[in-house]
Amino acid sequence: MDAVPLPTAGALHPIPQPGAARHALLRLVTAVLDGVDEREVLWGAMAAIAATGPFVAEAAYAVHHGLARRCSPGRAGASASAVAFGGPGSAVALGPNPTDRGPAVDRTGREPAVDRTGSEPAAGPRGEGGAEATAAEVMAADRLDRRIDALDGRSRNLHEPGGRWSRAIALRYRGDCLGYLVVRSPTTPSPEETALTDLLAQQTANALARLTGRRAEPPGAGSASLPGIADPEGNGHVPPTTGPGATVSALASRLAVHDALSRAAASGGGETGVLQALHDHTGFAARTEDRFGNPRAQAGPAPGPAPGPAPGPAPDEPRGGPGDAPRPRDRRRESLLRDARRRPGAVRDGDRLLVPVEMAGDLLGAVALVDPDRRATETDLSALGQAALVLAPLLSYERRLAELEPQLRHGLVDRLISGEATDDDFAQAAALGHDLRRPYRVAVLEWPGTAGRAALGDAVARAAGRLRLDVLVGSRGAATVVLVAGEDRRDPAGELYGAVSDVLGTGAGAIGVGGRCDVFTDLPHSYDEAVRALTVRRRSQDPYGSTGFEELGLRRMMGTGGGEREADRFVREWLGRLLDYDSRHRTELVMTLSRYLESGCSYDATSETLLIHRSTVRYRLQRIREITGHDLGSVETRLNLHIATRIRNVLDTPP
Repeated sequence: MDAVPLPTAGALHPIPQPGAARHALLRLVTAVLDGVDEREVLWGAMAAIAATGPFVAEAAYAVHHGLARRCSPGRAGASASAVAFGGPGSAVALGPNPTDRGPAVDRTGREPAVDRTGSEPAAGPRGEGGAEATAAEVMAADRLDRRIDALDGRSRNLHEPGGRWSRAIALRYRGDCLGYLVVRSPTTPSPEETALTDLLAQQTANALARLTGRRAEPPGAGSASLPGIADPEGNGHVPPTTGPGATVSALASRLAVHDALSRAAASGGGETGVLQALHDHTGFAARTEDRFGNPRAQAGPAPGPAPGPAPGPAPDEPRGGPGDAPRPRDRRRESLLRDARRRPGAVRDGDRLLVPVEMAGDLLGAVALVDPDRRATETDLSALGQAALVLAPLLSYERRLAELEPQLRHGLVDRLISGEATDDDFAQAAALGHDLRRPYRVAVLEWPGTAGRAALGDAVARAAGRLRLDVLVGSRGAATVVLVAGEDRRDPAGELYGAVSDVLGTGAGAIGVGGRCDVFTDLPHSYDEAVRALTVRRRSQDPYGSTGFEELGLRRMMGTGGGEREADRFVREWLGRLLDYDSRHRTELVMTLSRYLESGCSYDATSETLLIHRSTVRYRLQRIREITGHDLGSVETRLNLHIATRIRNVLDTPP
């Protein structure tokens, strides 16, 4: 048989061994539930918690009339531990508390006799110096007492950021706090270890409730009368009335269910795997919902619609926008969840038993059993509560990932198009599902009518899914930047523009696509090409649509550095006077000339494009001749002016 690790107080802490610790834990709980006063129950529970993980007992408190009283271990902690671990020689070394603030209560409700001069006898020697508490210990204990007084009946972490882990575990029964167990740990406990401490805290609260004589109303019909179920239409439920043996058996069953749920979560099955394990152990259909009531996942033959979007409002309910008041069904759910979070256990919502899933006070959703006939037992309710504990870190991680993933993608895209990417970005891209060793093109999108960059980014992701394109979405300034992966040398701009237009419901946008990059270090160059292609598209006769850099023809030769400076001189030579005139008089003669040349020198096409009369086109062209001195009837002159206007469209910044 495995050796049983002994929980300790002080510098040493147990090293849990799953098989032996579980058996010792059950024996210890037997002693706790058979305790004769609060001290024995509280400190027996402390020893039980120490057997579940790297926990060290700090202090125990009983709450009476809203006041927390510190309970020193005395002989109670030693006797409970001795029963659990096989004898007095195995007792847990729990030192006396320097500031015992009040006596405990036994089964009769009377306080046991204590020495009114200050404290009880010490539980055992602390060394050659005896059991005298130092001044520092007294001050630390007094500080802890004040922190416990400030709690609101809920479990709270007590450690400072970066400090040793410490927590006050509230012992709650039917909405009342009956005490606190304060434990610390040299390391942060695992979710499984903290879940086991919550189970032990619940059993300890039940034991304290029996000691203090708390009794409930007679049981009603149906599962709403079971412990741990709150029914909005009926409040009756009863506390456990079974003996210690039955309670230990129930706890063993709970540990088995918790093991199954934890294995399902650790196996990679995620949320669906946990629900399947819950269904297998209870026989009821299980489902999870988000905080708004929308189904997320399910296991078992659940009646009703499959997981999907939440149903719309009923015919008699108002249809409002985001800023309108909540619908009646929304207000009812908010009230239901608020009530469920205030009390332990499940709440009934029609044919479902529901437990909120929360992490660090943040509501993540809910897990439910479908029980229309009200056949659920207390064991089923315990499994439902444990499923909520196991699902909490899964849903919390999923939420954090959903919040961080767009930021990670945007940061990665920004580094890639800026030329600041390193080999470390390969690993980050792979974690996000992208292989940077594949060829990529950069696309830059602008949709002025879109509510924001996030909406456009979501639309691009959905459109890419329809086209089966592998894309990495980011942003730069007001534009959305997309890295499109693929071996195909064909320009994807046209297909992407059409798909994004369908998703957004409007084609009032433009896309510029750069050249293909076989290595990620060329992505900044592709981004520059995409920006130029987008600029040309926006300044063309049809500003909505897509343009690839390959389509620019002569204009694609206009790059950066010396070539751009030479091109700028060429533009100034042929269009300088006209540009200056437009700037001084706020006219659009350059735009008129560009449209006229693009249309093949057609008066009618130019007037239709600019939405002006044909005679206005004639007048503007005459003014252009007068200002520039150029003969528009000369083929050579028209060619140079046409090239100059096209170069300007490439080199000029967007308005």
